[in-house]
Amino acid sequence: MGIIQWSPGASGSVGATNGGKVYTSNALDTTPVTIVPANPARQSITFHNPGTIDFFVAPLFKINSAGVQSALAPTTSALGGCWRVYGNGGEKTFTGECQGAWQAFSASGSGNPLTAMDSNV
Repeated sequence: MGIIQWSPGASGSVGATNGGKVYTSNALDTTPVTIVPANPARQSITFHNPGTIDFFVAPLFKINSAGVQSALAPTTSALGGCWRVYGNGGEKTFTGECQGAWQAFSASGSGNPLTAMDSNV
């Protein structure tokens, strides 16, 4: 049996959990859909917009002022909890507390693309 060792500040994951996972969609419309599942080992996640229409990303759940978790149900007219990713190459990266599932929807239209990549390192 081998010895697993890593340096302070380095990733604690070993093997197949290392590296990025890419998620894609070519069907975003104005209704939110779960685009990235939860990943308790995630250290960062990047959303990229290869299309021309802005889209919004948001966690699937929010925490209220009492510390209670509930579903987040954003719309194009209720954008609280969302971040805009501008069209034509816009990107948004989250690091740290980003392990939950993420949802996305477009500002308008349908058939809009999205690329997301998460990393455990």
